[in-house]
Amino acid sequence: MLNRRVLLRGGLAAAASTLSSPALAGTDYKLHLLRERTGEVFHGVYIRDTFFGGPKVDPDALPEIDWILRDILTDATRRMDPDLLLLALRIQVRTGGAPLVVTSAFRTESTNARVGGAPQSRHITAQALDIKIAGKSTTDIAAIAREAGAGGVGRYPRRGFVHVDTGMRRDWVG
Repeated sequence: MLNRRVLLRGGLAAAASTLSSPALAGTDYKLHLLRERTGEVFHGVYIRDTFFGGPKVDPDALPEIDWILRDILTDATRRMDPDLLLLALRIQVRTGGAPLVVTSAFRTESTNARVGGAPQSRHITAQALDIKIAGKSTTDIAAIAREAGAGGVGRYPRRGFVHVDTGMRRDWVG
């Protein structure tokens, strides 16, 4: 039998799950990305609540995000993995909305080889970001990324960034 206490407890549980999963929340969510080498910024709605249709990726945001996360050596773009962008959003929510400073995102195979990336790098398939967050250590960022559901999490403390991707779960220090 349902009573007030059971309903209240269920409502609080639903609210908590909404906060931990931005894609399910009934509001718009902004993604704040800063591309370190170019100074380009995306600070706009990525998930838009369409009320009757539920939360959806804002299609107007995608070309701008893809451009900012392009291979900056060749200006080649690729549609970024939507799961990667949701991961970025979950990381950002867990840091109180701090911008993610992106040091690397999509890479062509030639750029990946030039920078010494792994031959099967998720950067080539637009499924990886290398990020920094002001005021956070690589240890802090890696823990936040792991908590947010990242697949691969690589810490590069000497270079000051963390690699996150949507592949299988694995952790490393470079």
